[in-house]
Amino acid sequence: MNVMREKLTEAIEAKNNDIKSFVWKLARKADGTQEEIRLVDATPEQLKTFYSHCESMLHSTDKINPGRYVLLQIIDEQRRKCNVELFLRKLEQGTICADNKPYPRHLYIQDLRAYMNAHKKDFPSNELENISIASCTGGLPREFERISIEEVLDGGLDQLGWFDNKHITFSFILNMGVYLTPAEMKEFDEKDKDGNTRSKLEVIKERLNIKNTVRLTVKPAGLSFNELRAMVNLKPKKYSELTTDQLTVLRNKVLFKLENEVMFHIEQWEERMRQLRMVAESKGITLE
Repeated sequence: MNVMREKLTEAIEAKNNDIKSFVWKLARKADGTQEEIRLVDATPEQLKTFYSHCESMLHSTDKINPGRYVLLQIIDEQRRKCNVELFLRKLEQGTICADNKPYPRHLYIQDLRAYMNAHKKDFPSNELENISIASCTGGLPREFERISIEEVLDGGLDQLGWFDNKHITFSFILNMGVYLTPAEMKEFDEKDKDGNTRSKLEVIKERLNIKNTVRLTVKPAGLSFNELRAMVNLKPKKYSELTTDQLTVLRNKVLFKLENEVMFHIEQWEERMRQLRMVAESKGITLE
């Protein structure tokens, strides 16, 4: 068995390093067709163009179409900002306060500033982005311990900015699938006019005004109905204007799912660059 596994591994490795098998798909034509070219048949100029395209797809700082590595940074920032807003809402509800009393954010920011002014040596203004809010407020749940003081100040002053949802498309949300909670299973147990049990997916789409022709599937790791509803209604808004459900689902599930997808794309583009370097090296071509 080990010998067979080793031979299979060797075969896969050989294929992954066979430069004659490397291809590049050219731009799609107006009629929808898409031709491809073997990299060994590409001109030096084409190889350089392909390589430059890969670099752009990974590292571009364009605000409309950022590179995948840049998008990872954006996703991380979005997740952190969702967490900051959730932290401030927990304070306002009093659920994370020692006395269980609501702590209005304006009062918390006022008290936070007063505390830092009284201990200026420990809180230099140019280091607040690196100092945890836990250094000022003890007993916080672990989910909030890594929030920086600077982030809390921005959130308290409603300066977290806008949440941009352009990378979280409708199809991306639906592809996550749905998985109803036990309570939701009972809630969506409906019958039609003839007394037959209706499809729960049909009922879900009806309640969310999703066309019946749109594909929605059940997945064990999918969103609950409430989570799906929160995401279907997601629009570009200030973080302070997003619902608590939206903030929570974004932080706990959707942004991680998007991150996984982006990392998969990164692996693909990095592999293309590896192939291009191998072909260029075999021809004595410098790509950069």
